[in-house]
Amino acid sequence: MKKAELRLLVKEARKETKKVIAAKVAADVNEIVAQMGHDSKKLSKLIEKASKQLSKKIAKDIKIDKKSIAGEQKEAPAAEARPQEN
Repeated sequence: MKKAELRLLVKEARKETKKVIAAKVAADVNEIVAQMGHDSKKLSKLIEKASKQLSKKIAKDIKIDKKSIAGEQKEAPAAEARPQEN
């Protein structure tokens, strides 16, 4: 696998990680806020923004294993090439 392709895969994995972290943090904080009884649209927007900023900082420090990404990429085309039996 070429270096440029590997960088692209790592970047995509990091982006997906950011989305997952932001969604989970926002959901957890919104749940806590709802239990407290302070649910508003303005507060929800603030929580979303803060969760995106936090996920960006966390994802920046996460180390992504390039070998496992390259291995997954090699296995995927082989699985698609096999015809499915009914």
